[in-house]
Amino acid sequence: MIEKEIMTLIISLGTPFLLGIGGLITWFLKSRKEELQAIEERALERRIETYNQILNPFIVMFSKNSNQKNKDNATKQIGSVEYRKAAFSLITFGSDEMVKAYNDMMQSFYNNDVEKDLKGTLKKFAAFILSIRKDVYNKNTKLKDWDMLRFMITDIDKLINQ
Repeated sequence: MIEKEIMTLIISLGTPFLLGIGGLITWFLKSRKEELQAIEERALERRIETYNQILNPFIVMFSKNSNQKNKDNATKQIGSVEYRKAAFSLITFGSDEMVKAYNDMMQSFYNNDVEKDLKGTLKKFAAFILSIRKDVYNKNTKLKDWDMLRFMITDIDKLINQ
């Protein structure tokens, strides 16, 4: 009989204790998850800002209504300290695929491949944009590299089929 009373006492005292411990563990795990989500959101915002800085001169250069002065300024911007800082940020925080695509694209521009191999250079630019999409939005996108340029090149099918 005493054993039943002791067992009842242990159960009645142990249950609130175990519930309290379970609640603390749940609270800790939830707060940790929320903290990690906030860190990831800040990192995503930083990557998007960096990608915008990197893409801005290219947007100007590929714009139909952009005059030669604007294009020259965009080219100068690529050599600026601010652009280099953004490039270092991109290399530091971007995915491996995105970094490789950026490096390939930039090497193509440095080697002046635009004049020698326009199609290859544009394909590298498209691959870079696609890698940004994958890094920011959807790693499993069904889009291909040329899909990223269809909106801005009117005769892209001719270029692709050359």
